[in-house]
Amino acid sequence: MILFVIQKGPNLIEKEAILETGKAFKKPLEIIDFELKDQNDQLYTKNNLKNKWTILFFGYTNCPDVCPTTIFKLGQIKQHINRELPNINLQILFITLDPERDYTERLKEYLGFFDSSITGLTGDINKIVELTSNLSVFFQRINKEDGYDFSHTASIFLINPRAQLKASFSPASSIDMLNEDIKKVVKKTN
Repeated sequence: MILFVIQKGPNLIEKEAILETGKAFKKPLEIIDFELKDQNDQLYTKNNLKNKWTILFFGYTNCPDVCPTTIFKLGQIKQHINRELPNINLQILFITLDPERDYTERLKEYLGFFDSSITGLTGDINKIVELTSNLSVFFQRINKEDGYDFSHTASIFLINPRAQLKASFSPASSIDMLNEDIKKVVKKTN
């Protein structure tokens, strides 16, 4: 008689809560140490992620469509969550993929059009590449006759208060759906 034993190994991307707009992870991914500058020219590191929930989005200020739409949605979601879950310390981060043009003053001006409480981060391109690699964010500069744009991953990331990636969401989802899914993850984790 031959006996087969099937052993299941750990699944690093095992999903948790059933979400309409993305996926939550049973085993959160540790965020690497990083140093960037915010729109007020202040140092911003992984330590700034601790003890609060963070919604993170990568993009660039010259983006014609996905970035401004997503930033608008994130500002609305923050208002909803602050009203509905006032004890949740929630911050929104926008990290540029274009530090050549998105210097601190530009980020401050740009984010002021949407929600001045959103934190914009810029810095050395190599440090940004390290952070995007940690989160599996793809981006590539596309040269054009009149300048350049970027092709990039447009996912929205939810970082838990231990500075770990807890979930990711599609920016194409509605504000209401994103709001519900983010609340679902936060409530289940707290």
